[in-house]
Amino acid sequence: MAISLTVRHGDAPADLQSYLADKCERLEKFLRDSPRIEFVLQKDHLEWVGEAILHGSRHHERLVAKHSNPDARTCVEVLVEKLERQLEKGKERRKDHRGPSMGDALAEPPPAAPAGELPSYEEIVRRKLDGRE
Repeated sequence: MAISLTVRHGDAPADLQSYLADKCERLEKFLRDSPRIEFVLQKDHLEWVGEAILHGSRHHERLVAKHSNPDARTCVEVLVEKLERQLEKGKERRKDHRGPSMGDALAEPPPAAPAGELPSYEEIVRRKLDGRE
């Protein structure tokens, strides 16, 4: 994974690049091949305004996260969390795009009413539709 850091209008903490590498390790479980992440930090008066752009995670997809915070490390941490949430959401969307499988629907019929009790309206309709009556 290639990580680039650009700082505008200020000096970033000395070991921010290694901090970025450590934080971005948790994104690797979602990514294929060799994606590129760009971090752009800008000192704006008393705050750091940050933007993270993830290139090439899947089918030329580009994910963007923006955040501002007085501390540069906290800004970077929140940016990585936002990217992680976007990647999780995309993975869930791809995983559940077809809904439940047919095996789940046909697994087991609902239990019948105990002896002595009358079946509910739903059970009667279900039996007729299944052809059991």
